[in-house]
Amino acid sequence: MKDLKKILTCFALGSILVAASCFIAAPLALSAGTVSIEAEKVGSDPAGLDDKVWSEAKEMNITLDGAGIFAEKKKQLSVRAVYTKGGKLSLLLSWEDPTKSMDGQEWVKEGDKWTQKEGSEDRVALNWEVRRIKNFATKGCAVVCHSEAKDPSEWKYHTDKAPQLGDLWVWESYRTQPLGHAGDYFVDDDSRKADKGTGKALRNINKFEDGPVYMQDPNKKPPIEGLLMDSQKLVIGENSITKTQAWMLEEFSGDFADITAKSSHENGKWTVMLQRNLETDSDTDVQINTRKKYSFGIAVFDNSGRQNSYNSPPLKLSF
Repeated sequence: MKDLKKILTCFALGSILVAASCFIAAPLALSAGTVSIEAEKVGSDPAGLDDKVWSEAKEMNITLDGAGIFAEKKKQLSVRAVYTKGGKLSLLLSWEDPTKSMDGQEWVKEGDKWTQKEGSEDRVALNWEVRRIKNFATKGCAVVCHSEAKDPSEWKYHTDKAPQLGDLWVWESYRTQPLGHAGDYFVDDDSRKADKGTGKALRNINKFEDGPVYMQDPNKKPPIEGLLMDSQKLVIGENSITKTQAWMLEEFSGDFADITAKSSHENGKWTVMLQRNLETDSDTDVQINTRKKYSFGIAVFDNSGRQNSYNSPPLKLSF
């Protein structure tokens, strides 16, 4: 029972920002409860969520189990996967979420006092084994979810020892999607870390941690209205404002920008497309060989982070 609780909560233990799903990359025998997903070979990479190419892929519907504040709850996730020879792997993920959450932790000023909104943002995370993680195939997240501490805030997400390594993809409705990406991270024997490059959101908080420092420069236009761009920030100073974002975004570049994303939130549902080259130049990325099968898992977050997520059973991707 302890292992089960670890598996259901470890999706969110990568950092305070996000929980991670767990899975393996080496071809292995199908275990009990594993859901098989087949990536269909197509002539061209899908250009968007409604591309007709998606109709060529079989849709798989997966039941996710809630953890943390979502314990005892279920959520349905649909998955489609396609790939092109020598090109990209594309995933189309869709799940019900009545509320489009993108402004969690936003700073709000009332009188002379700044406070932060409760909540976080919507997101989805995937993880892949780069170098073999001991027992990952049979125990999943339990082997990288080190939860000896009684306080969940002190739990850590890392592999047992070097050279074990995982590849973590994180899509976030505010921190990555407005710039058309998902964050590209890796998990080693120490912690979760970002791949080389730029794009990781920066905290907008003063040294006393009781208020923000920056606002969006009103004379500069962000890619999407409502964003706070690091390159366009302005010290609040004497400016009379009542709200500002808790995170400053920066343009994606380098290995951290390997995963591109598009999304929509319509009729109470998120649809997210993730794309990445089958092979990359990064030694912290999983290199996808379409002659092999890859086990993986998916975690969905509803205006939440850490252990508060909906987690998939073991999944296996084939081509």
